[in-house]
Amino acid sequence: MKKNYNQYLIFISTTFFMFSVAGTRPLVPLFSSQLGASNMQIGIIVSLFSLLPLFLSIRLGKIVDKVGSKVPLIIAITLGGFSLIVPYIFYNLGGVHASQIISGLSQVLYVISMQAYIGSFSKSKIRDYYINIFSISVAFGSFIGPLIGGFLSDKIGYSTTLAILGLILFLSLPSIALFEKSRKREVKAPEEKKVQSFDLLLIPELRKAFLISAIVLLSKDIYIAFFPLLASSSGVSNSLIGIIISLNAGAGILIRVILPLLVKMYDRSFIISISIVVAGSIYLIYPLFSNVYMLGFLSFILGLSMGVGQPLAISSTISLLPEQRVGEGLGLRLSINKLTQFVTPVLLGAASSIVGMGGVFYISGFIIMTGSINYKKFMKIIRR
Repeated sequence: MKKNYNQYLIFISTTFFMFSVAGTRPLVPLFSSQLGASNMQIGIIVSLFSLLPLFLSIRLGKIVDKVGSKVPLIIAITLGGFSLIVPYIFYNLGGVHASQIISGLSQVLYVISMQAYIGSFSKSKIRDYYINIFSISVAFGSFIGPLIGGFLSDKIGYSTTLAILGLILFLSLPSIALFEKSRKREVKAPEEKKVQSFDLLLIPELRKAFLISAIVLLSKDIYIAFFPLLASSSGVSNSLIGIIISLNAGAGILIRVILPLLVKMYDRSFIISISIVVAGSIYLIYPLFSNVYMLGFLSFILGLSMGVGQPLAISSTISLLPEQRVGEGLGLRLSINKLTQFVTPVLLGAASSIVGMGGVFYISGFIIMTGSINYKKFMKIIRR
């Protein structure tokens, strides 16, 4: 099988997966609200997506290393499709809870397995090529998923839309069976050392990179969880909500093209700081607008700012990590991110019962903007 054929298989399977998973995530808060869930309960439901990945990511990675990628990929797609059909069978909040837990597990298993499959190719050029294909397909699926999901939910309802997207996900199963067999790289077994992963947090710049990564994911998760509720309370239809969220994802695709040019022109720290300030500012003004065009414009700008932080944080993390502990450090970063994704929706959901949905955006904007502060310089100014 030629490389060009394999690239299409990676693109098709990943696009289908992200189309279904990303297409349903904005619908979950709205569906839960329709079933009578409070804002706090919705926060808990959204956080369940990260529950199992928080504890099982490293273990799943070890399993994939042992058994290969194809079987885990098939399991991930099967679990993902089944998870989206569950709310159709069990039309209640219990079904939504179960769906989120299973869907989160399928997502992390798919990502780990696909990245492991791509990483197993011996030639670095092929690996880099497939990584780029994977990245593009993730962005493309995240763009069209909410768009179509929003339109379908307006026409046929939430549970039926989830079930249809789940069935569509099964269509990617044949592509996995056709994947090209990779030639695994020869890797020397690392020597056992009595070190703890959290020792890496003693590196100051690495702590900053982890913080930036957590802030970007915080911004993204809050948007997915609470923007549909904020827009719906202003009378915006599901179809328009889907379009607005797709604009956010589309901006993320665009910034990937522009980012290399920005890095050549400006310092990375400056770019990250500006992107965080912009994201925080948008959260602070979001509740002030109900006009659909303005919401779409803000969503697009927010997508640009969020799209800047994550790739720069990843590259900074890799460059700062000791050579022998790159994988370990990235695993620690993933655990911190999942912890943020699990805790934040619960806390903000609880806060919304006191300050309202608009208050959630004000709080989030303030938290996000604090991530742009250089605390060492700030303390020096105070001491003067």
